[in-house]
Amino acid sequence: MKKILVLLAVAFMGASAGYAQSAIELAKQQRELDKVNMDMLNAKPSKDAKKQAKQRTKDGWEVPAGSLSMASQFTRAQLMRQELMANDAGEPVARYILHEATVTSGSESVGYSSARAQCQAEIASMLETKIAAAMKRKQDNAQNSAIDATTVDKFHERGRAITDATLSMMTPVVHIYRVLPNNNYQVQVTVAYDKKVMKKQMKRQLAEELEAEGDGLDSELDGIVDEVLSEEF
Repeated sequence: MKKILVLLAVAFMGASAGYAQSAIELAKQQRELDKVNMDMLNAKPSKDAKKQAKQRTKDGWEVPAGSLSMASQFTRAQLMRQELMANDAGEPVARYILHEATVTSGSESVGYSSARAQCQAEIASMLETKIAAAMKRKQDNAQNSAIDATTVDKFHERGRAITDATLSMMTPVVHIYRVLPNNNYQVQVTVAYDKKVMKKQMKRQLAEELEAEGDGLDSELDGIVDEVLSEEF
């Protein structure tokens, strides 16, 4: 597992901080992401993951046909929770936001789709709340802030569109289910969002939706994004 964490850290050290990337840079980043994902997929299941999988299996949970073993999925989730990145202040923060949802449905496939949608909706709601609070703090506490009541009102009007666009890149990490006595399916899904990807998307969406064109607003919004993504989710 230590080897995987080293590979994770090295693979992302050179990620660009700018809004736009050339096609060559994007292709290089994608190759690095593919390598890291493959290393995660091939990671040897940890002792804790095996123990967790054993208990879940005993409780009737299983993985869909063709999926990674339960222990491998849990190991991947563990690795993603341990991965760190540096924020703009150079402080270590969690790289991925992982979120779990459990849904009961008449079919496994519908339950899976619903659980994914629930994860995205709940993370979007948390993001919207955190951004709004950070903007209000800037407005109230910072002298000569470019963030005024109009900016805050615009965000309240367009906040969900901003967060939904920010969360367009979802990575399924854990997908298990069990059949209940009434023949319904209980589906549990854990998804991950990469904050490095989110950071670029959120800055772009905020700048576009809030019409940040100079006057210091764009840089203040950049600071808010970094502040929000440094928080716990």
